[in-house]
Amino acid sequence: MFANKSSLLLLSLGSLIGLSDAFWRMSCSIIQTGRLDPIVSPGEVSSHVHKMAGASNIGPSSTYDSLQSSNCTSCEIQKDLSAYWTPLLYYEHANGSFEEVPNGGMVVYYLGRGDNKTNIQPFPPGFRMVSGDAAARSFNDTPVSSIEGAEPYGNRVSFNCLTDSPNPTSPQMNVTNCDNGLRAQLQFQSCWDGVNNYLPDNSHVAYMSAIDNGACPPGYPIQLMHLFFEVLYGVNNIALDGGQFVFAQGDPTGYGFHGDFLNGWDVDTLQAGIDQCAIANADGVVPECPVFAPIDDQNYSADCPPRLAEIDEPVRGMIDKLPGCITVTPGPGEATLADFVCPANAPEPALLSVSSDSGPAVGSTVNGWTYMGCANEPTGQRALSAASYTSDNMTTEACQSFCAGKGAPMAGTEYGAECYCGSALASGSSLNQACKSMLCSGSDMEYCGGPYRLSVYQKA
Repeated sequence: MFANKSSLLLLSLGSLIGLSDAFWRMSCSIIQTGRLDPIVSPGEVSSHVHKMAGASNIGPSSTYDSLQSSNCTSCEIQKDLSAYWTPLLYYEHANGSFEEVPNGGMVVYYLGRGDNKTNIQPFPPGFRMVSGDAAARSFNDTPVSSIEGAEPYGNRVSFNCLTDSPNPTSPQMNVTNCDNGLRAQLQFQSCWDGVNNYLPDNSHVAYMSAIDNGACPPGYPIQLMHLFFEVLYGVNNIALDGGQFVFAQGDPTGYGFHGDFLNGWDVDTLQAGIDQCAIANADGVVPECPVFAPIDDQNYSADCPPRLAEIDEPVRGMIDKLPGCITVTPGPGEATLADFVCPANAPEPALLSVSSDSGPAVGSTVNGWTYMGCANEPTGQRALSAASYTSDNMTTEACQSFCAGKGAPMAGTEYGAECYCGSALASGSSLNQACKSMLCSGSDMEYCGGPYRLSVYQKA
């Protein structure tokens, strides 16, 4: 993401909440992973990998209007069909390979902040913005505005190493030995020019003078809700070997952490949330905001699991190199376009024609097996019970091969990582069930059933 030449930092979570008059705090799980960025690189393969949360049909060409047709959202407020994304964090091993650092999603704060907070306006349809500078490799001490005492751009981003004892936040990723994970934190712009829903240099929006509070600069009369991201990375789950943590755009410093927001809110719902909870909801609990209580889904992760990959390239698990043509650049100088952009003759992975809200079509043949549909698990027994196994590398083909080896003509995958075999569905189980599909644990190119639902195949 080459946009908005600025860096980032923020206050600790405790002081952030302590300064807040009112807010809501929304949890989100991952919906899509890949080189997608419909804001900076619409319709194209983007320069680096992002982890995305929110609307289920997010893709390379998404707009406000297209997001409205999503079947679900991976965030808990069901009338927020927005999309939120940040770069994937890798660990670069001593042998040069890169390993995905575990991350299950993010927390998005909507804070009622600013000198003009009693006149906060909702994000309009079509609104989008980017906070941070993917190319930054050092602290940017330029003030965010001409207002006296304005904070530096470098204070948009911070990192908090979570251990049993509190640690101070830092504007760079310099402490990663964190027993309970490393939390990246990002503040967004809250002042809008009232005219442009988006400009490529992000000049349609500006930061408040204190970034997380204060006054809007001249030319930005509209006060918006203040967005704040928290993203927890499981650095404690990586076997360290003398390598380094690196964000997907080749940033080992953390100064280049960044995030995107593509608005998909139902306008009336967001306006009611602002009216009822931007000033008065001091605890930030979503169900305590009256307008959100009926549309709050605490099972958001299971009800809207990750969708099929839309870029045909490996980006997860252990990979040989960073996806794209990324050069790891330690700074302090900014990364250049040459560190991000592939040469003209470089092969580019294909954009896949996938339906982000559906699995295989019933009757389609996969590896010589016919997809029969989605079956429920009956009460007190398994739908397919002749043989089974669980694997962190489950794929449809692996399950089919296992069942073929057991002499079973039917194979079913469930919960993304489970395989079951049999000759017929048990009593109480039937096909054509609604299937909240989960990605296979061994492939983000296919689904492997869902919670209490089997993706069932029969040997052709």
